Amino acid sequence: MTDKTHLIVSGVARSGTTALAELLNAHPQVGVGIERYKFRYLRENVYDPGFFAKERFFDFQPGDTNLRPAERPAWAPVYDSIAAKWDAARVIGDKVPDLTPVLEDFLDAQPRTRCLYILRNLKDVGLSWQARADKPRDRWPKGKDFAAACESWAAQQAQLQALFDSRPELKDRFLLVDYDRMYAEDTPIEAALLSFLGVDRAKPFSEMLKRHRGFMAKRADRKVPPEWVETYKAIDQTVARGLRKEARIQTARWAAAA
Repeated sequence: MTDKTHLIVSGVARSGTTALAELLNAHPQVGVGIERYKFRYLRENVYDPGFFAKERFFDFQPGDTNLRPAERPAWAPVYDSIAAKWDAARVIGDKVPDLTPVLEDFLDAQPRTRCLYILRNLKDVGLSWQARADKPRDRWPKGKDFAAACESWAAQQAQLQALFDSRPELKDRFLLVDYDRMYAEDTPIEAALLSFLGVDRAKPFSEMLKRHRGFMAKRADRKVPPEWVETYKAIDQTVARGLRKEARIQTARWAAAA
């Protein structure tokens, strides 16, 4: 365990954390759990570095998460893949959205852990929350709609900026990722991610990135529904614009260091 970099992937829920984890897990030297310890982090505020020990990582205990492979077989291949490459992996981590309010405590408890934090525009986050809330059989809470997304998104942008303002030394442990720019051909995201994580170039990683780019290129732009326009306009996005500018700076810096 001691020779591996530890990683936490976070961002506002529905910001692309799962897609980012999928991309990372395509790399033969990276293994990222899917909300592996989210209840420990968000309910109990326990951030034990020992969670990333091999024996514990594959020991799904009650109170860890609701995404246990035994109950959610769709995630079993993810953990089978991580187990197969564990010994050769340089990076082991977890992806847990909405970690922002406790991120400072998390990083203090895990001084060896780095953070990939994904930023996505408010409109698409809000629309994604609303789409989930509208699905009759979705486990997503009905109250987590467009308005709730606006509130959570604004709060977490402010919390992240406040963390950087009060603890600027922590910024060196972050790579901010702009979801809305990361798949553009002129964004050096591949080099930046590899450099930040300290891993080698790998064909499966490059191919997964290409697949994601193709998917994003086909996505149609969506508008805010009329009933949510005023809610959307009421959110001050100044802090978010500053964070996305910082993401571009960090991406360029890490890519140049590759």
